[in-house]
Amino acid sequence: MAEVLEAAEIELDRRAIAREELVEALAASAAETTAGTETEEKAVLSPCRCRCRARRCRPGGKGCR
Repeated sequence: MAEVLEAAEIELDRRAIAREELVEALAASAAETTAGTETEEKAVLSPCRCRCRARRCRPGGKGCR
């Protein structure tokens, strides 16, 4: 009986470690995605040429955002 409990405890520890690693990987992926989105957004938008309230237009001034 003690052997079964020990094996179960080891398996539980293994799963807990795997879960922690997954959470860390997901957090890193989310951070990379957020950083990439912010970079893309800055590249797409430029200062507004028509002086609208948004102060941001698409390149070429074609429609304010």
